[in-house]
Amino acid sequence: MRRMGRRQVTYLSLRAVALLAFVLSAFVMPSGAAAAAVCVAAGLVAVLSGIGVNAGGPGEQAGARRQTDVYERVRPPQGDWPPFDPDRIVDGEVLGRRDRLTPP
Repeated sequence: MRRMGRRQVTYLSLRAVALLAFVLSAFVMPSGAAAAAVCVAAGLVAVLSGIGVNAGGPGEQAGARRQTDVYERVRPPQGDWPPFDPDRIVDGEVLGRRDRLTPP
């Protein structure tokens, strides 16, 4: 069996504490504002632990690489734009090296 990493232990510990707090607030504590506050806090801990532990994980990094690759394919060229010397563009058309206009 594979040994659990620190990220997985943290995730499972936080979720277990949140579950315990939820069960205690629902079945052991007297009903009222305190039980409701503990229940809501347990839910927040459960949700935020899932977000915090998974952020930056291997799955998210793989998705980010795929998204970056797609972005690089559709992104316009970077650097000098247009990529031609300003003196080669006359009336919106790019002149060849031999067709360059010389000032009078």
